[in-house]
Amino acid sequence: MMWRSPLARVRDALRGQKVREKDLRNLVSNLPYEGLDKWKQPNRYFPGNSIKTSKYTLLLFIPMNLFEQFHRLANLYFVGLAILNFVPVVNAFQPEVALIPICVILCLTAMKDAWEDFRRYQSDKRLNSMPCLIYSRKVKQFVERYWKDVRVGDFVKVVCNEIVPADLLLLHTSDPNGVCHIETANLDGETNLKQRRVVPGVCITDPEFEAESFNSIVVCEKPNINLNHFKCYVEKPDKDKVGAGIENLLLRGCTVRNTDHAVGFVVYAGHETKAMLNNNGPRYKRSKQERRLNIDVMFCVILLLTMCLVGALGHYLWLQTLPGLPPYLVPHSNGHLDSPSLSSFYMFFTMIILLQVLIPISLYVSIELVKIAQIFFITNDIDLYDEETDSQIQCRALNITEDLGQIEYIFTDKTGTLTENKMVFRRCSIMGTEYPHKENGKTSHWTLKLVCCTCTVVSPHVFIMLTCGAESTSVSRKIDAYLDFFLALAICNTVVVSMATAQRQRVSAEFSVDISSFISAADVKLRDFTKLDALYREISQTCSLHVPRSSSEPAVTPDMVCYEAESPDEAALVYAAKAYGFILLGRTPDSVTVRLPSGEDLRFEVLDTLTFDSNRKRMSVLVRHPISKEYVLYTKGADYAIMELLGTPYAGISDCVSLEKGNQKNIAADTQQHLDYYAKEGLRTLCIAKKVLSGREYESWSADRHRALAAIENREQLIMDTAVQIETNLTLLGATGIEDRLQENVPDTITALREAGIQVWVLTGDKPETAVNIGYACRLLEEEDLLTCTSILDCTLEEVRRYVADPRNVDTTPDISLVIDGRTLAMTLSSDLQERFVELAKHCRSVLCCRVTPLQKSAVVKIIREKLKVMTLAVGDGANDVNMIQAADVGIGISGQEGMQAVMMSDFAISRFKHLKKLLLVHGHWCNSRLANMIIYFFYKNTANVNLLFWYQFFCGFTATAMIDYWLMIFFNLFFTSAPPIMFGILDKDISAEMLLGVPELYRTGQGSGEYRFSTFWVSMLDAFYQSLVCFFIPYLAYRGSDMDIFSFGTPVNTISLFTILLHLSIEIKAWTVVHWVIMLGSVALYFIVTLAYSAICVTCNAYWTLQSQMVDPMFYLVCIITTVVALLPRYTFHVLKNSIAPSPLEQARHLDRMDPITRDQWIKEWRSFRGGGQVKRSGLSVPPSPTLGTSVEAYPPSPTASEITGDEFTLNVISENYNRPVHT
Repeated sequence: MMWRSPLARVRDALRGQKVREKDLRNLVSNLPYEGLDKWKQPNRYFPGNSIKTSKYTLLLFIPMNLFEQFHRLANLYFVGLAILNFVPVVNAFQPEVALIPICVILCLTAMKDAWEDFRRYQSDKRLNSMPCLIYSRKVKQFVERYWKDVRVGDFVKVVCNEIVPADLLLLHTSDPNGVCHIETANLDGETNLKQRRVVPGVCITDPEFEAESFNSIVVCEKPNINLNHFKCYVEKPDKDKVGAGIENLLLRGCTVRNTDHAVGFVVYAGHETKAMLNNNGPRYKRSKQERRLNIDVMFCVILLLTMCLVGALGHYLWLQTLPGLPPYLVPHSNGHLDSPSLSSFYMFFTMIILLQVLIPISLYVSIELVKIAQIFFITNDIDLYDEETDSQIQCRALNITEDLGQIEYIFTDKTGTLTENKMVFRRCSIMGTEYPHKENGKTSHWTLKLVCCTCTVVSPHVFIMLTCGAESTSVSRKIDAYLDFFLALAICNTVVVSMATAQRQRVSAEFSVDISSFISAADVKLRDFTKLDALYREISQTCSLHVPRSSSEPAVTPDMVCYEAESPDEAALVYAAKAYGFILLGRTPDSVTVRLPSGEDLRFEVLDTLTFDSNRKRMSVLVRHPISKEYVLYTKGADYAIMELLGTPYAGISDCVSLEKGNQKNIAADTQQHLDYYAKEGLRTLCIAKKVLSGREYESWSADRHRALAAIENREQLIMDTAVQIETNLTLLGATGIEDRLQENVPDTITALREAGIQVWVLTGDKPETAVNIGYACRLLEEEDLLTCTSILDCTLEEVRRYVADPRNVDTTPDISLVIDGRTLAMTLSSDLQERFVELAKHCRSVLCCRVTPLQKSAVVKIIREKLKVMTLAVGDGANDVNMIQAADVGIGISGQEGMQAVMMSDFAISRFKHLKKLLLVHGHWCNSRLANMIIYFFYKNTANVNLLFWYQFFCGFTATAMIDYWLMIFFNLFFTSAPPIMFGILDKDISAEMLLGVPELYRTGQGSGEYRFSTFWVSMLDAFYQSLVCFFIPYLAYRGSDMDIFSFGTPVNTISLFTILLHLSIEIKAWTVVHWVIMLGSVALYFIVTLAYSAICVTCNAYWTLQSQMVDPMFYLVCIITTVVALLPRYTFHVLKNSIAPSPLEQARHLDRMDPITRDQWIKEWRSFRGGGQVKRSGLSVPPSPTLGTSVEAYPPSPTASEITGDEFTLNVISENYNRPVHT
């Protein structure tokens, strides 16, 4: 290796930084430069694939860890005081002794950090040493290397079931169609297979990949965290550019499945890979109590400075009153004493050192221990375990458990969160005729039979013929439309097809979709039809693109096919098409194969796939028909996104002479009528459409599409523009209605949360009618009214204000539910309407937002949290809920059918919405109550103890002298009184879980300030001052005039302080267990054992034999008993009077808890019956008959009128006129 000058190295480093910061990167193959020095490599400026997530090294651990710990102001404060104690003029006691508490805390924290970092180091070493295959020009083949050896520009081969070591641009696969199946569970938690395809036309070597023949330039964007987008193009030697995107990229951490091998070109390595850029480590949030704690610590600092100022001023006055030079004031070496003002200045800092315990050094460590224990109890709660998915609750944010007990607003998604997200195909409308399916088909007598028979070849198109007795002639004229409808269901999706025999080396998470209502074609039930016989004509082999199966190739049966869909909706549609005989057999990047009911296979050439996005609200697949050679675009999407794009009616319908004039124009209206009814039934709706393009139209569009795919700048917008360009003048085929059932116990959970004082908002992308129906089903909505514009919004707001201001309604509040769609929401969130919307929403018991985008979800959460200053919780299950989850104070992800992205970005993860009830009402209440009481007790304990030293200063000339031995002072807070408050914060249970679940209103006690209030803190501090006065002055009066020395006097004072502090905690403990008794009695025993041993062993110490001499004096026991009783009498009396005269709801609940379970449950039942708890009013909506083509609008149930709305309960439906328009963001 040639020597390079330091200047050249610096110049190369600066050039590398500029290259890495460029928006575009030009990458070439490393093979021509193999074996050369690193500085001659073309891709040398980009990092290698070795990763390092550990923070420390062996040599630099101590200084780096100390530097990190000193970012915590409390540690810096105590270290500063310990250093200050080394200054002779201000030291309060032995400097070495002052270092012990902070050193113990720093060492414990350092040990924890070292263990965590060592685990990270082991994980890094394991990953960097994983084997992989890299192509070597020297040996002309792929050789085994480690992950850490991979560099940008290498060619890496990944075999089946192996993990991808870096971000690879896919160039070659073993699949003849250039497809590679991957599983992204390590990135987003999704276990379904995804297809990746090779960059077309770049590597045409087959069957083996020849890496040395690759001489193109790969131009890609600089690394970013977006897992769903990738901009790149490959420039061939002839300057031809081939666009590439995320569909051509294998991300680090993905697993190759069902593909023998794949070869890729490394574009990002190491910490520049998308997986590593998204690895942000554990989430950290500051809880509300932590923010309050910091404020109270500042109050303690102010109190400490005040006490030290009093001490300094007292010392100055004491020196001024001295008649001469007392013998105990030792002058300096020069024979002079400091002036009183200078001595008092020094004494100020000495007092800070003496009274430093007023700031609780061990409080932060104790809080961490308590939260770890709380998380342990939450994760091991058997009621929060889901047996079906074999999953338990996950706590991903370790420091906000107490926030679960202070939630005031819940924002929840609907699909997959309130519902199962297990889709059941229930209804479809084809060419204006509606076909409802009865679940499981038990009651219907009408059956669709799929029977193969011969029929005459009448056209080059493939179709099915539906007959129904006398009506067979008219129905048969719609055959092309029915064929296209079911073909669209089978083709227009991104479902990955795999064989049931394909093996994965993992425990497969089975894709659960309830298809019991259509799993067999013979069980599909139709209404308003006589028995239908499906007649199919044979497909001529000469005009079909289907390749006949050879005799040696086994036939693919429907049972051998497995579907892996990215969403349950797509799976439901594909299974529905399969039930009707249209079986999706295979999908490649260039083709899709469908088996018709007749048994013949059609292979459509896939020209392009326009994937779904939140702006278009639809997806399309452009194919070339294998028989007619037409260019056909199949589109499916939201109804409002499809209806506005309709053009001419279906071509074949206009030729039907038996149809009434103008009936083709009614197809869209009839379909819309069916869609509205589906939505009112709570079904998820989709519209299916098609478009036939001419050859000239396709060629022109294809050129624009190719340029958009090859673009780097503004690529997403160009791709969307080409999609919008072709998705016009669509022909409506029909619509589908898919049922998504509510999860178990969702209505009871929402009812309990509302009774707990929590306002529940549902933010969903569904239609208003669908969302409203679900709102009724889950007891979110009660009655119905209509509000259509912002002027009425003002009127409604004014009426609510008048209702609240009316003296007759002082003790009542209107139960208001607000329903608003995304278009109206966008207007109300504008600057001029935002305040009015928030004020109206503040009076609403629940709010339902429909047709909202992910960004609107997060905007709503942020506005409510910031404007109303409330604690918010967001819960969702999909990637579209991530923004909302991150915007809330507490984010909860549900591990459902839409992957794990919401779980991975959440603070807590649950498997069912019903678990939210116990998580908040029980664990949230316990965590909040326990931690709040422990923090308050910690401040009280330290204040009561340190004030003993402060009162003594009035009798020692404020010289910062202590009457207690320094070691015993340290042991007091470090050992004698440290375990009881931690035990108190972990195990105290003020109310049982049964009572908290039976009376959800008890949760309200923790909302707002809760138990940790400004007044509670200062009452405890005043109580600490009172108790310290009693604990000091009663012994002082008892022993006044005796010949007792100061340390003999300090021993009973310290003992009394221990008894008082522990018995004070005994008063606060709500539920005693064996652990409580052991810890409390153990602390007392430890105090006497350690003090007796220390005073007996340490002959030179000030406390020698002091406790022994005190314990033989009866006065010691009498003083201890009387002083403790007097100190605790006010607090005990206050508790007795408060709980007897004006008991709080919590105290009343504790009284019920002491009853036997049968009596307690009966009381709760009678109490709920008396107040109407759990009885949620429902509007009298009867289930309407299933509409048919001839059903009039009057058959649908009318909306309730104003006269039908009774009482104070009413619902405001804020729906913009013409709401079925696309939402543009």
